[in-house]
Amino acid sequence: MSNAVRALLMTTGVALIAFGAVFLFFWHAEVVELAGSARLISGLALRAVEAAVLYGGSWLAVKGWNGRWGKQEA
Repeated sequence: MSNAVRALLMTTGVALIAFGAVFLFFWHAEVVELAGSARLISGLALRAVEAAVLYGGSWLAVKGWNGRWGKQEA
């Protein structure tokens, strides 16, 4: 994998985490105003999206840092 692709993967991972955190911060304010089952459903969806953003962003950043797609030949 070329260094340009590695840098792009790391940059995309960090940007995904940063933009996701900002977006989820503002979405959290909407969830707090809800009540009842709407708050529960929205809260669960918020946590699921947070997990996806953090997992996806960290996966991209680590994949770029490691720089391997397949098996390494010995």
